[in-house]
Amino acid sequence: MATVSNVRLRIEQLDDRRSRVHVTYRICYSHCEAMAGSTFVERVTLRGDDPIWDDHLITLRNGCVRAQNGCIEREITRVVANSTLDEDPDTIIFGWVIGNKDEVYARVRLTPFQPTGSQGDSNIVSAHFGPAG
Repeated sequence: MATVSNVRLRIEQLDDRRSRVHVTYRICYSHCEAMAGSTFVERVTLRGDDPIWDDHLITLRNGCVRAQNGCIEREITRVVANSTLDEDPDTIIFGWVIGNKDEVYARVRLTPFQPTGSQGDSNIVSAHFGPAG
């Protein structure tokens, strides 16, 4: 099975409204996956680290990748609104701002692609097709 390792997140604040997010990681494929030309759905998300459950903040990538021999280094860079990264909102009491520190991490998930079928239905035609018609 393909493995994801060395996931690293770096965030550089550009201004009061935006930050540049860099996620780097390594994907290693098995020899059999490469021979078969296996396809995986690669999903890179940012999440907010919280005590009870972690919040999904934004999806940076959701697309398909094809297995290759060996390992590949990947990098995703996006500009993201600081309001999206503000996963623990600040508290304002009588004009005093109490800053809550935000804890953000990146998650990279590879899921084997499995094709599925699709169907669609037409409109319904109502008529008498029998002897009463």
